[in-house]
Amino acid sequence: MIVENIINSLLNFIPEIILSIMAMVVLLFGIFKTTKHYIFATTLLSVFLALLVSIKYFPQDNLYLFNYSIVKNELTEFFKYICYIIFILQIMISRKYLEERKLFSGEFYSLLIFAFLGCLIIISSNNLIILFLGIELSSLSLYSLIALNRNSIFSSEAAIKYFVLSIIASAIILFGFSYLYGITNSIIISDIVAYPNKFQVSNLYLFSYVLIFIGVAFKFAVAPFHLWLPDVYEGAPIPITNFISSIPKIAFFVFAYRFLDKNDIFQNENFYNLILILGVFSIFIGNIFALAQRKILRMLAYSSIANSGFIFIALYTAKDFNFSVSAFYVIVYSFTIVSSLSIITFLSSKKFDLVYIDDLKGLSSNAGFISLLLMVTMLSSAGIPLTVGFYAKYLVLDALISSGLVYVAVITVLMTVVGLYYYLRIIWFMFFEQGSNSLINLGGRFHILTLSIIPILLFIIFLLPNTFFKYVFNILA
Repeated sequence: MIVENIINSLLNFIPEIILSIMAMVVLLFGIFKTTKHYIFATTLLSVFLALLVSIKYFPQDNLYLFNYSIVKNELTEFFKYICYIIFILQIMISRKYLEERKLFSGEFYSLLIFAFLGCLIIISSNNLIILFLGIELSSLSLYSLIALNRNSIFSSEAAIKYFVLSIIASAIILFGFSYLYGITNSIIISDIVAYPNKFQVSNLYLFSYVLIFIGVAFKFAVAPFHLWLPDVYEGAPIPITNFISSIPKIAFFVFAYRFLDKNDIFQNENFYNLILILGVFSIFIGNIFALAQRKILRMLAYSSIANSGFIFIALYTAKDFNFSVSAFYVIVYSFTIVSSLSIITFLSSKKFDLVYIDDLKGLSSNAGFISLLLMVTMLSSAGIPLTVGFYAKYLVLDALISSGLVYVAVITVLMTVVGLYYYLRIIWFMFFEQGSNSLINLGGRFHILTLSIIPILLFIIFLLPNTFFKYVFNILA
């Protein structure tokens, strides 16, 4: 029986095993000149192979692996597939950028796979120790990746800031975990979540959750735990910025969902008000500071802070409804920001040093289709109709009004209107300003086709939102 359980666990954990082995293989390939040319293909092949195996072993019901340490079900696999799709797109777009900046190496792709693997483990964890290992695997890989560009002082500064603040956040989360273990006498997350349903919620249990969600707020870069994000967006290589902006957010949403779903603590007024306050404050800070930014990556960083506020507000509304609104928003935002940063990566790998928003002046005259794609992602981020970003924001506002928080909905709408300025400014510069830039050789049908995937999806999901939203609703119900 024990042997059968171990074999079953290993079979269902094969995708993660493939990624961990291939990460080391890619690292070794980078050492030798004869195999160095196969780094990119090996990385892409390993991720595709892991995805195919994951689809083959799709669970029909809840599966608990390695003595309840890992859980596999429709929910975990759905979010993993989204992470796989985003990761593959990021890898395909970033190669030229890395080669031009001499960052194309075995250690880069190896660390990137380990960071991705850490996020997959966070999504699947049902054990506090495994969950913390996933957090640290992802974080430690990202420390090195942010600092990989040794020629940039911004990169080193960003890595140090992320390293210090991330350690503090991880320590706070671990502190909360230790309290939960002491109270519940279990490290299994499902047991910890069920504890308040059997016993009264103590102040210590509440305090442990506050600590944990302060750490989660850091990972989402929710204000006032956001100070690391603008520097990391500016200092890290753009492919790493692209990764940080999306996949870890999806992983930590599942983290939050797993700790809050069917937990009576979510009915505690002090706790859910903390989530709401953090969300509103983040929307305010993100939009106000984004207005003053001249650098495009710093502007997108503060935009990300504002969108993280929307995610926290959506989490707050889950106390009365379902986590589907917050899940839908996380997915939509992740795809949108990945599309924006992928386009910036593509432009920056064409001998065009895209740093300031002003650098986009006259872009449409040289690259009309790329300008159109970037416009779609900006409109979706701003929540303009005909893009799915509008529907995602509408769902959050509708949930707020249904919860009786009309004044919070009004504040959120006003701050969203303020945010329109910095999104529309980019569109104005691209289409209505004249500028001289060094854009050359913007060919490459494969890359342009890849960049087109997400903007097209943003339109399609807007036209058929109920089909996608109902699926998300059902798996989270």
